[in-house]
Amino acid sequence: MEKVETKTKFCYSYIMKGQKVNRKKTGGMKMSKEINNLVLSAMAGDKDAFGKLYEYYAIDMYRFALGLCKNTYDAQDAVQDTAVSVFKSMHSLRNPDKFKSYLFLSLSNTCKRILSKNNYIVEFEDTGYTDSEIEFSIPVREALNSLDEASREIVLLSVVGGFKSHEIGKMMDLPSATVRTKLRRTLGKLRKELE
Repeated sequence: MEKVETKTKFCYSYIMKGQKVNRKKTGGMKMSKEINNLVLSAMAGDKDAFGKLYEYYAIDMYRFALGLCKNTYDAQDAVQDTAVSVFKSMHSLRNPDKFKSYLFLSLSNTCKRILSKNNYIVEFEDTGYTDSEIEFSIPVREALNSLDEASREIVLLSVVGGFKSHEIGKMMDLPSATVRTKLRRTLGKLRKELE
């Protein structure tokens, strides 16, 4: 529960004030030993280890998928499909330090596949949830909804996923300078819309 509350405060602070909150690093080279051990065990086929990894990343995955799919049902399907797909392909992961990048890249591709399969434009739906720990607030949802797909993905990878610009650049086949520029401009646009 503590991780979730921190994440909600972080998203708001990051978008509105540009403040970075001290967060636990788990992507790239700063992966914790515990997470690394779970990844290695999951690569060897340990279902319990993968279950713990899933529990650790599930909320971030859902928020990311919700930001891309803009619909709770599609977001839940994307997270579930990604979890199954990633578990089945864990043995082929070459670098355990890149697990988080691999997970979110797979999730991004799954969201895009679901959206193209549905072949319709969707808007964020009002889920009736008041649980601000998981859902984006209505103004934030509307602001994210106004962004083009690439900008929304960059913001979500940075704010929700916690990735650095060079990691996002590798995932999206963009130069890291382009990612930083798009992120800065997009966050500025979001701040203006949310004021």
